[in-house]
Amino acid sequence: MVQTGGLPPDASSDRQSGFHARVLCDGIWGSACASADMDPAEILTRAVAAARTAGGRGSVSLARIPSSSETWRPVVAEPVQEAPASDKAFLCRRYRELLESETQGASCRVAYRDFRRLKAVLNSAGCDVMEEEQFCGFRMEALSSDTGLLASRERAGRSGLEFFRSREDLVGEVAAECSALESAVTPPDPGSRLLLDPENAGVFIHEVFGHLCESGAHPLASSLGGYLRRGSRLASPCVNIVDDSTHFSMPGSCAFDDEGVPGTRTPIVTSGVLSNLLHTLETAGAAGVAPTGNARAAGFRSLPGARMTCTYLAPGSMSLEAMTAMLSDGLYLVGSLGGSTDMGGFSLTSRLGWRIESGRPTVMTGPVTIHGRVFDFLKSIQCVGSDLTLYSGPGGCSSVGDDLLPVSYGAPHTLVFAPGRSG
Repeated sequence: MVQTGGLPPDASSDRQSGFHARVLCDGIWGSACASADMDPAEILTRAVAAARTAGGRGSVSLARIPSSSETWRPVVAEPVQEAPASDKAFLCRRYRELLESETQGASCRVAYRDFRRLKAVLNSAGCDVMEEEQFCGFRMEALSSDTGLLASRERAGRSGLEFFRSREDLVGEVAAECSALESAVTPPDPGSRLLLDPENAGVFIHEVFGHLCESGAHPLASSLGGYLRRGSRLASPCVNIVDDSTHFSMPGSCAFDDEGVPGTRTPIVTSGVLSNLLHTLETAGAAGVAPTGNARAAGFRSLPGARMTCTYLAPGSMSLEAMTAMLSDGLYLVGSLGGSTDMGGFSLTSRLGWRIESGRPTVMTGPVTIHGRVFDFLKSIQCVGSDLTLYSGPGGCSSVGDDLLPVSYGAPHTLVFAPGRSG
């Protein structure tokens, strides 16, 4: 549901249900999927036939998982499937009208998305689990007509419609930021001394580094052997990166992945050293390690691949005040407009910046883009704050052209004295 201008919100809905069967026969996968009106036994027969049609013997072997039988449902106040669409439309319209009243001629937009997903996983290893996911997310934005700069906030939770109510504080934040950006100056060269806020650092962890750790799920994964070996030093000793699907308020969480493996906390980088990659049963079997509960599929028509859940830079002990003093003179990067990597290099753009002079913020700037080498940047992290914050948005993360999966990311404030960069 998207609310712009004074027109009724643009809304759409969709409902899908079905089965996906996979069979491993003589080391070769066979799979088949169909909508829920087909007999599951027929789908399974098709998957067996697909595996046998390949002929010969394959090399796939799966990691072992313990048998389990459990049903997991969230506790929410207003389930999204029961909440009236009129309530959702009213909130979208109210927040947009408040934004327009608090900004001077800005183009304002409020987008809302929710879904309910019920998944069941059964396998021959004795797994019989069912999990319900509730998702509620939104984005508020105001685009200045004078500067063309965007102020925005987005949030999402594993929750019902109550997550979207009483969000006037975020409306105020967007409006205040939009007004402040009217006087923002052109950003200078970022230089080498940077302080990243939790959102900006969190996007770096997810978009720039995290995808490289998804075994077999990313186009770059096949070429990572020389870069990502367990025990390799990738970052400074203060860097600890984890993927933790047990943050059940966050959309990236899951009690079980889509192969029935229980969700867990997986250390990826420990004191700067690579400790684990993210695995499915197949990639874990190939690597000779335990599965990490990261097999995720975008829908019943998709095959599960190794994907992140809630991935973040673990907190340290430094206060923001102490890190600002350590920065002395440099740039403070706030928020994110996105990031990307080609494995060797990366690009990361903040929503805005602040010049820091003698340990104090002085002048606000527009968006700042930094470029660099991924692992050089990780090794240049000087210290990590104590103020971990997790984020999610109404969209999600796609990989190799697949549909969006809900994910979460985050970090504390992070101080970087990096090699020279351009922006």
